[in-house]
Amino acid sequence: MTVAVSIVMAVYNEEKFLQQAIDSALSQTYPSTDLIVVNDGSTDSTKTILDNLNDQRVTVIHLEENQGAANALNIGIEQASGNWISIHDADDISYPTKIEEQVKYIKQNPQLVGVGTLVEYIAGSPNVTQKLLKRLVKINKSVISAEQINKSKYYICYLTHSSMMFSKELFWVVGGYNPEFNILYDYDLWLRLLEEGNIAKVPKVLLKYRVHQDSLSRKNRYKTVNEIQIASSKAICRLLIHNKQTIQPKVVVIGPQKACENYECNIAPTSGLQVISTITKNSKKEISKIIKKYHKGQIDGIIMLGRSPKQKYHHILKTAGLTSNRDYFTVFNILK
Repeated sequence: MTVAVSIVMAVYNEEKFLQQAIDSALSQTYPSTDLIVVNDGSTDSTKTILDNLNDQRVTVIHLEENQGAANALNIGIEQASGNWISIHDADDISYPTKIEEQVKYIKQNPQLVGVGTLVEYIAGSPNVTQKLLKRLVKINKSVISAEQINKSKYYICYLTHSSMMFSKELFWVVGGYNPEFNILYDYDLWLRLLEEGNIAKVPKVLLKYRVHQDSLSRKNRYKTVNEIQIASSKAICRLLIHNKQTIQPKVVVIGPQKACENYECNIAPTSGLQVISTITKNSKKEISKIIKKYHKGQIDGIIMLGRSPKQKYHHILKTAGLTSNRDYFTVFNILK
């Protein structure tokens, strides 16, 4: 199994950390690598830094206007010569053996379509607390194996974008990054790749990931959650279409009132799902009615909106013969 790796980096106004990120990408111990950097219309000194690079392994692409990371990454991957793509954010630091360790893991597990790593979180701005960094490490370590990733995939993304390597061939098979996502374009991609095969993490820390309090995902909390729900619900819709042989799957949504209203108005129409009804009160009687509707074929699936995948109704649904991630799904939510 031959693995040639192209490192792809999209950058927008990252003059502060860009050189350090590039140096770490070019210091990899794995020999078969090149680096494609796409400058997504930066207005700081990013262009100057890139134009001063003098390394034949580096290809620089300048976009005149900012078009978003998803589009920039697609452009970079189009130019990649490798059959595997290693993503590298423009402010992160890869350990020198990162790609070597990932290639070794891929060769040991050839069924994988993608592989990430464990991550060391570092502060990218002064107001990032050690408490937050420790919490992120704990979350990152909680899901490692392919089985764990598949089990949690519809709930939330436990894969760090900048740690990931994936098959270029399958990247294009599933359609590449979707530019409709401004924040969660990576989660949407992982869900589509997971329909083609497994993704796992090398159980070693091989990346330093900078955490910024002013990042898009932290500044736009509700937009971030909406994109999580849309990406997840699109994947659920594809699964139900395949399993139920239907054009627009019918679902019942369980959760807090505002969350259900938002899901019915903003998430389901974008995702291709049809919400038949919502349940906003803790009622075993209502759950029993839903289960009967499911067994009669009147609905195709059940969506549970919650902050924890360990919903109180899981036991009831399982006892009734329903299976998680096939018949009912837990989707991340923060609305009450």
